[in-house]
Amino acid sequence: MKIICIVGKSKNGKSGLMEGLIKELKSRGLRVGALKYHKHGDFEIDIEGKDTWKYANAGADTVAISSSVKMAVIRKVKDEMGIDDICNMYFSDSDIILADGFTLSDKPRIIVADTEEDIEQFRRGRTVVAVAGKAGLSINDIPAIADKIAAFQDD
Repeated sequence: MKIICIVGKSKNGKSGLMEGLIKELKSRGLRVGALKYHKHGDFEIDIEGKDTWKYANAGADTVAISSSVKMAVIRKVKDEMGIDDICNMYFSDSDIILADGFTLSDKPRIIVADTEEDIEQFRRGRTVVAVAGKAGLSINDIPAIADKIAAFQDD
């Protein structure tokens, strides 16, 4: 499985790029996983008062909900899980995982950048698969960015 992080400044088009790439890569017959790094701490996946919310608030260490169309998991952890642990545990059947954020990881990345300074800020010595935005490929040229992903070979 390939893991590629989509990194860049907040509010610069990363989410839209992720959505477009997911659609494009799925249309190419790939199994695509999407992983979001939530840097603001705790979050809830369900609405207050619903069963999963009640179970999580009652102290369950892991809460899962499953239906015929999706599944979500809340799991309490003692330490932040690394990207490899998360991907191995939850995305093992994916051909490619696009991870929104995870700027500090050692994974290859697509940088969404307006300037050369942005590129250097988010490169962090890691392999750059593509640069999108004002400093690279058009953020709307999803097929070209997907081609870069398809051609990328992680060593």
